[in-house]
Amino acid sequence: MHSISPPGVALAVRGLTRTYGSGDQTVAALRGIDLTLSSGTFTVVMGPSGSGKSTLLNCISGLEHPTSGSVTIAGEDISGWSESQLTVLRRQRLGFVFQGFHLIPYLTAEQNIGLPIRLAGRRPKRDHIHSLLASVDLLDRGGRLPSELSGGQQQRVAIARAMATSPAVLLADEPTGAVDSANARSVLGLLRNTVDTLGQTILMVTHDPVAAAYADSAVFLVDGHVAGRMHGPTADAVAAQIANLDELITGQLVEVST
Repeated sequence: MHSISPPGVALAVRGLTRTYGSGDQTVAALRGIDLTLSSGTFTVVMGPSGSGKSTLLNCISGLEHPTSGSVTIAGEDISGWSESQLTVLRRQRLGFVFQGFHLIPYLTAEQNIGLPIRLAGRRPKRDHIHSLLASVDLLDRGGRLPSELSGGQQQRVAIARAMATSPAVLLADEPTGAVDSANARSVLGLLRNTVDTLGQTILMVTHDPVAAAYADSAVFLVDGHVAGRMHGPTADAVAAQIANLDELITGQLVEVST
């Protein structure tokens, strides 16, 4: 498809809705989400449980079909794409980092990192895999199985794996939820570094104000709406905003600057 978003835009979501059920049983998970991520930026999505964060990620990745609206990734509107097209999209244009590391237990760190490239039908180049291992400070652990790595090291392997195909957007869902605070800082620092040095675009769901402070901007979801945005978030400012989310439920978009 032809480009329908401006140059330099990695992800554009327009009027995105997602409803479940019908009639009196209808539940609206997303209610007209608009979101634009410029290339080489780090954005976090925050909000209470049930606010639509996971549904938003699922619709962006094509795991769920929006009820209406559009999702454009690297200039291509994926609305109406077939399941096979969406599978290729996830393999080649999107990277994923989850709270659970989802590494293949019988593959080494090096093999896990190269897996997305193999799934895309190509042979991983050793120099590329070693470069990814070095970028997450695990060059000497490439031959280790996941069971031989710490939780923090496993998550770093997962980040390197997500970067293997040079994705247009990296989607991270609570990536520090399963590691301690020291490893969480390391993981967040690595994500920040991929933005600053490699120009990676990241969209991360988190509940942690400290994690949000590593991002360029924060988007607050409430009941399926974008209820507020914060540019240059700090941990204290995010925590204060989360404590006052009720003030944003009016439907009035509030821009918060730090």
